[in-house]
Amino acid sequence: MTREEQFIFRSALVELEPGQPTWQTNVAVSIVDEMITRIEPQADTVNVRLIDGVAIPGMVNVHSHAFQRGFAGLSEFQTSTHDSFWTWRKLMYDFVRRLTPEDVFVIARQLYLEMLSAGYLWVGEFHYLHNSEAGTVYANLPEMAEALLRAAEETGIGICLLPVLYQRSGFDSETADESQRRFVMTNDQYSRLLESCKSKTLRKPNAAMGMAIHSLRAVAQDAIRLALEHRESAFTGCPVHIHVAEQTKEVNDCLAATGKRSVEHLFSEFDVDSDWCLIHATHLEPAEIDAIVHSRATVGLCPTTEANLGDGYFTAKRFLDAGGRIAIGSDSHCSVDLREELRTLEYGQRLQLRQRAVLGTESESVGRRLFTACAHSGAQAIGVATGRIAVGCRADLVVVNDQHASIAGAEGDRLLDRLIFTNAGNPIVRRMVGGKWIDAAKLASDYADSSLAFAQLNQRLLT
Repeated sequence: MTREEQFIFRSALVELEPGQPTWQTNVAVSIVDEMITRIEPQADTVNVRLIDGVAIPGMVNVHSHAFQRGFAGLSEFQTSTHDSFWTWRKLMYDFVRRLTPEDVFVIARQLYLEMLSAGYLWVGEFHYLHNSEAGTVYANLPEMAEALLRAAEETGIGICLLPVLYQRSGFDSETADESQRRFVMTNDQYSRLLESCKSKTLRKPNAAMGMAIHSLRAVAQDAIRLALEHRESAFTGCPVHIHVAEQTKEVNDCLAATGKRSVEHLFSEFDVDSDWCLIHATHLEPAEIDAIVHSRATVGLCPTTEANLGDGYFTAKRFLDAGGRIAIGSDSHCSVDLREELRTLEYGQRLQLRQRAVLGTESESVGRRLFTACAHSGAQAIGVATGRIAVGCRADLVVVNDQHASIAGAEGDRLLDRLIFTNAGNPIVRRMVGGKWIDAAKLASDYADSSLAFAQLNQRLLT
């Protein structure tokens, strides 16, 4: 049955023309099912209850490993004379060893509620924890994927499930290590997993599906080609995500194995286009920046995780000034706060260049530029019409209380700046996913119940 509704917002950031978001007042938004069909600024408000606050697009969390939320904060001690991503990874492998599908559900439910609270309305779930504790595939192949989909459905967040192909421990190996046994699938198993996940997400209004290659080091070129060929025959146009150039060692290992740097090698072997999302892409040469910009692919940045792991700085100013597309994700979930991700991205540039307002322009403040860029490109990266309040897009939005102490008095772009660059409480008061409000009381109740289950799980896992 078709569902039609109309809401009038006192203020909203809307796109009346494609690619040109503007602030409007008394905005009537008509919704049929989950899609926006009409936007009318300065609408007649006589005898109509206005929705107070400011409506802005919901954000996509473009890169998540849900199970790692249970590991956050457990690696903040020294394990070697030079701790890095690689020493962190050993600790993470030990943590993941005992997780069951029900454990993953409990962790993901907690995480997704935290994301909704923060203003993320969609998550790109980069899912590579496939197998049983023994390293064998489950009798029900998508057992773990189903736990993630169930968590998303119960919480109300939109999910783009991205099953991951993972097969080897590095460029110089043909197999994975014992510690990676829970991640590994053959190409045949992976194809069957994709088919199963496709059938499950098709039946859910707030679910989508793509595919992911873990990294160039974890999958050989021929296996990547086989996966992409399957995509062309059965999943044409679905998003493709890949970790690339996160660590300098990764780049150096690729150079030693192939004679080319990571992004250079990726582009020389595969047809990267706007369906692709390159996660991290931290270490780039100018020619690699140009190649990504030309391809119109998205770079998925995870600033708090990249800072936590000591990855390095992404060259954001040059990339954005050249027309590059960026999205944000919380990755390992040391933080689940979209404002902190955007703030950390800008502050990293300031610390590196020793100047202020690095990612702003003469016409756009830092907050406005980063928020709209990440909302738009995050939607592109998961292949879902979200990230905009515009006709033809999903009705995915949040409402900010403009009387909240941290942003009171700010209007337009300054509201986004205060939202991002202050950190006094959460001014988001309403969330709409697919044209339906997420009930605030239910969200609070679900959060309390989930937090209790999550705490009990933590106590078990840490003993």
